[in-house]
Amino acid sequence: MQTIPLRATANQTLQVVLDGQDCSLRIYTRTLSDGGDTLFCDLDIAQRPVFYGAICLDGLPLPLYPWLGMSGRLVFVDMQGTAAPHWSGLGSRWKLVYLSPAEAEAYAEGRRL
Repeated sequence: MQTIPLRATANQTLQVVLDGQDCSLRIYTRTLSDGGDTLFCDLDIAQRPVFYGAICLDGLPLPLYPWLGMSGRLVFVDMQGTAAPHWSGLGSRWKLVYLSPAEAEAYAEGRRL
């Protein structure tokens, strides 16, 4: 498991190598019709799009489907509960972690990492 460093800002782009994959992540905030801020994520690997506009929720692995071309999964983890991540707590309350394929399989099966 690898923690991806995030800043407590509403919008950010970062480059990170995850399991040998050159990843470009874009984390951004949009205000929805209910007035709440919601985080979304875009991912490119080696400058190829993997997914865009994925909603960021606590414990929901990204990408959802392995055939999208990423080895492993990204998961937001709420360190204080089970709320959806908010930009103001990125890097402290909400961590973004990369799970290797074996860790992602264990996570999906509910086994401890």
